Amino acid sequence: MYVHSTRVYGRIMNFVNLQTLCQLDGVSGREDAVRQEISNQLSSLAQDIRTDALGNLIAFKKGHTDKNIILCAHMDEVGLMVKYISPEGFLSFVPVGGLDPRTLLAQRVRVHTRGGVLKGVIGTKPAHITQESERGKAVPMTELFIDVGLTGQEAAEQVQLGDFVTLERSFEEIGPDCFCSKAFDDRVGCFCILEALKRVENPLYNVHVVFSSQEEVGLRGATTAAFGLEADIALAIDATGAADIPLCRPQDYIVRLGGGVAISAIDSCTITPTWLFEGLKDLCVKKEVSYQVRIAPRGGNDAGALHRSRTGMAACALSVPTRNIHSNVEVVHKKDIEATVQLLCAVLENGVEKRG
Repeated sequence: MYVHSTRVYGRIMNFVNLQTLCQLDGVSGREDAVRQEISNQLSSLAQDIRTDALGNLIAFKKGHTDKNIILCAHMDEVGLMVKYISPEGFLSFVPVGGLDPRTLLAQRVRVHTRGGVLKGVIGTKPAHITQESERGKAVPMTELFIDVGLTGQEAAEQVQLGDFVTLERSFEEIGPDCFCSKAFDDRVGCFCILEALKRVENPLYNVHVVFSSQEEVGLRGATTAAFGLEADIALAIDATGAADIPLCRPQDYIVRLGGGVAISAIDSCTITPTWLFEGLKDLCVKKEVSYQVRIAPRGGNDAGALHRSRTGMAACALSVPTRNIHSNVEVVHKKDIEATVQLLCAVLENGVEKRG
């Protein structure tokens, strides 16, 4: 599917680049294709583009003051890794990142081998030969396997232990305002940063851009990247789970699709400093940017690594609400993406002053 430009908040926004980023494969520690695509785009937007030992892509854009800001979004997506090849040619696997096994059964996958990509499907014991006690229960990951349509010998020749696996799903527009795809977490954050850099040619801040690796397995890339940088403010741009769905109480939604950019107050990794939290909300009001407050009882993002770097720095997560997060049918809203880009532009152009 080819996604055309769309008018959002009266602005024409081109989502083709978001589609391009989401369709790339990049499980944690294997972000090469994503990093190359972003690097190509950064060449006209920033300077001093480099890749560090952990695979982070780091760049710099000069501002017109001596203030510094870090913008960070992670390149990796959740996925799988081959851990065993059966004599019959079926592949057992372990998760790479926080995948819910309930979302895996009957999915199509791509197994990335040295010889190229093998298409496969995830299966388990068929229902008609299960015991009654097994029916109606979620199938644990240990009882799932990947079928790549090969014999045991063929599989052993083409697949190796440690090959990574990505979930396969096309990028689709659903309804008038939403997209569905794999890897919005966090290609949508990468997209938002690239869009902001395109719109703001002369930022207030010196902008240190980090497209981080291995966020889904413990904020690893951002931890090392931030150690080499100093900044007045650090913003992590990420997807966040939206539970505005049936069977969830409104007080448990965390955020809602279409409610605007989510400004994080607290999650399991970070508490945003009051002055930064209030300053970001004030910017939204001043610039008429739709926003909502994110209070997450669990989960975290790269802000958790950024704010603890060296002697510490003020950090906040700005998030795009995402339904079905950590699956291959994640859903986002166009207005939330545009609101996130608008707030980033407002920060780069106006700054956030420390108060109190």
